[in-house]
Amino acid sequence: KRVNALGDRPLAPELAQIRAATSRSALAALMGRSADSYYGGFFNPGIGVDAKDPDHYAIYLGQAGLGLPNRDYYLEPSFAPQKAKYQAYVARMLTLAHWANPEAEAKAVVDLETAIAQASSTRAQQRDPTASYNPMTPAELAAAAPGFDWTAFLKAAGLGGTKRVIVGEKSAFPQIAKIFATTPIHTLQAWQAF
Repeated sequence: KRVNALGDRPLAPELAQIRAATSRSALAALMGRSADSYYGGFFNPGIGVDAKDPDHYAIYLGQAGLGLPNRDYYLEPSFAPQKAKYQAYVARMLTLAHWANPEAEAKAVVDLETAIAQASSTRAQQRDPTASYNPMTPAELAAAAPGFDWTAFLKAAGLGGTKRVIVGEKSAFPQIAKIFATTPIHTLQAWQAF
């Protein structure tokens, strides 16, 4: 009863920050906080043993941004019923969060995730140890995947001083960054709120 009575109030500070994030840089910064907060991200930062230098740790970045288990749920016709139920769920969550135009935004969110799924590497591609090991400097990453504020993202992730990252899905990153750059701000905010 208490949870139902509270409604969205416990999330009010996060929802307020999302509503206040009216620039792509601000949204990239929220995405940078995905590892230690409620915020989501189109890219997933993590720390792990360097696969080619096991005496050291490395910062890894992987593709992200999907609410369903993997890209197939968006792209395979056999998953159409699950995708439709997912869109209804997104609309319900946005309604509960008192988000404007929840039905239209839910469709936009699922369309956004479908575009990310199309750009994302397959699970088989992600298992390729050679193709998924792409060390870059932050400047090289920004040049390879323009349209996303990597400086804001890395700084918010607590990685502002890093000199090297390992990108997991090199071919997907530029496409996902372009999706971020061309998606309306209100849709990015709705996605983040969801």
